[in-house]
Amino acid sequence: MRYVWIALGSLLVVAAAGAGVFYLGRERAPAPGAPPLPRVAEERHYYVLLTLVEVEPGKWDAGGSPPDLFYRIRWQGHDVFESATKKDTLLAKWSNAAVAPGDLVNGVSLDDSIKAARITARAGDAIEFLVFDSDVGFDDPVGSWTVAVGDLEVGDQAWSRPGGKVVAAGCRVLPIDDVGLASLTR
Repeated sequence: MRYVWIALGSLLVVAAAGAGVFYLGRERAPAPGAPPLPRVAEERHYYVLLTLVEVEPGKWDAGGSPPDLFYRIRWQGHDVFESATKKDTLLAKWSNAAVAPGDLVNGVSLDDSIKAARITARAGDAIEFLVFDSDVGFDDPVGSWTVAVGDLEVGDQAWSRPGGKVVAAGCRVLPIDDVGLASLTR
């Protein structure tokens, strides 16, 4: 019975964290007609993730099914994040919080539940987004694009036709220092 209470408590913490991270990112989005979001600050640390990717329709997989989409983020020449794969879709959506089954047994860490790249904003750095169609033998490139880190905005931003067969992409950038349990549950 003790393990059931631990699992339920862990699920509540993760649900609050996930909702808080989603809320925290949403409250930073500008209202229509509002001034643009602030750019990232030099030498500050940020979570970066794609929240949405839409790709062109077409023949993707054998049998004509839509692609199985996932993305990678590359920073300073290294792959620093890889998303979960979204099966059979032209419009994939990711959230910035998730819990793996092992988290319930081993304990839930707020930092580990945030599914995003972690970067430091530095002058001259760039971040690369690479989108793929996951296949058994070889992952097919769908599209890629590069953004100067200094051009990233804090909050949600959208790109139209950023690269390759990607029609639209949404990105969320959150300051790591502002994402804590207290700020997530308010």
